[in-house]
Amino acid sequence: MEINFESREISAYREYNCQSKRAQESMECVVPDTDADIEKIASVQSTVFLKSKDLSTRGILVTGELSASVLYIRDGQAGLSFLRLKKPFSLEFETDCPESETLAQVGLLIQACDVRVVNPRKIALTFEIEGMLSCYRAERLRAETTLPENAPALHVKTGQRTLVLPNAVCEKSAAVNEQFVFPPESKPERLVAERTDLQVSDCQLIGSKIIVKGSAETSITALTEEGELLTCTFASPFSQIVDVGVESMSDCTVRTEITGAYYNLIDTIKGEKALDQEVHAVLQLKCSDRLEIRGITDVYSNLCPVELVRRTETYEPVSGVRTVTLRTREQVSLMETCGELLQTAASPIRVVPQGGKLSAAVNLDFLYRLPDGRLSAARRTISLEHTSDSDRIRILRASPVQVTAQAEGESMDCTVALSLDCISGETVVLDHVIGVVLEEEKAYEQETLPTLTLVRRGEESLWSLAKRYHSSEEKIRELNEEAETTTRMLLIPKCT
Repeated sequence: MEINFESREISAYREYNCQSKRAQESMECVVPDTDADIEKIASVQSTVFLKSKDLSTRGILVTGELSASVLYIRDGQAGLSFLRLKKPFSLEFETDCPESETLAQVGLLIQACDVRVVNPRKIALTFEIEGMLSCYRAERLRAETTLPENAPALHVKTGQRTLVLPNAVCEKSAAVNEQFVFPPESKPERLVAERTDLQVSDCQLIGSKIIVKGSAETSITALTEEGELLTCTFASPFSQIVDVGVESMSDCTVRTEITGAYYNLIDTIKGEKALDQEVHAVLQLKCSDRLEIRGITDVYSNLCPVELVRRTETYEPVSGVRTVTLRTREQVSLMETCGELLQTAASPIRVVPQGGKLSAAVNLDFLYRLPDGRLSAARRTISLEHTSDSDRIRILRASPVQVTAQAEGESMDCTVALSLDCISGETVVLDHVIGVVLEEEKAYEQETLPTLTLVRRGEESLWSLAKRYHSSEEKIRELNEEAETTTRMLLIPKCT
């Protein structure tokens, strides 16, 4: 006789495809005829833009654009100049889920950006880009399993787990338009490099809509009319309303990817210099809720043997976004005496979780004057490490939060702090009994079973004793006052 148990299902999203891919892109750029030759590279600042993700029956094609600005010292110490480069790229991911059922989220990181001088009129750049793909699909998950009302006498053991699982996955385009006035003493003439990060600080659910709040933080490098280097940072709040379609959540993870950015220097009506910026981004949201999963883990009958029908389901609940800060202080050699430090540019590279640790490196580009007034530059790499409490951790974003350098003769005393937005999780396997087959032709001969059995309990559970001696946990407790605590003798009655 076969008995199928009743179950209650809930809707949730399962992450079924999480993978990363790396690609290397190379490009060259020639100095314009109107500019001087290259004497030495001062710094390189790079940005990655997410342009599109196209789902098809073959997989997911991600396209983007790499942008770099290379600051260099002109030949003959004729001041500073720069080159701008852009390079499209694509990453192709394979997936076996139909595109109509797939919701994909993509994160992009620049893991390396190296520049070399081919000749005084040409440079070559090499990028290493990493794309991280997470695919989700809506499923009906078994949240509770119970015996049907007409089931014959069966003894069941139940288990319960609390899991935080996605209950909404969506994305929303966003734009930030701002104007920033430079300090009166700053007179930027040409923009060298720009970068904007959207940092989310709060997500508030009201009804079925989430209000995402944060700040758009912009870093600017420019040259003044006199050819001096100028760096400025600006910040402005931003907010976005996203309809996620659910009215309950315990956590919301937001991954922001810049899709386009436009910057321009303008003159205000007061004669001041201002930055006009327009930044476009996509907010990729994953809302999660705390779900109670209850199921039957074991079944037996005192009338006949039973064959269990099991179903194993694997979940990968993840934590909310947490920020980990990696810090280090290190003294690096310049091989020459620094008279005046003009700029320190930082670029995170090789950001990877491995072996229960978070490791990263930061390229530091120093631009300085020698004691005789000549310009010079150097690049040094500093490594950082942090011990993680999880072996399964993903990095969503990496950005320097503190970079200081102080010249000490032929060395630099550097302090670097790198901020990593991370999520972590573990695989949870739930093994539930969803039905049984009663082997009635092998029914126990009740008259041969002892009415009362005296056994030494030891460390064995009441459930295991009841199952082995054709009894029940309730009957054992009724007959033994200290049934839950004793490890000595127990009287076990037959229960039919």
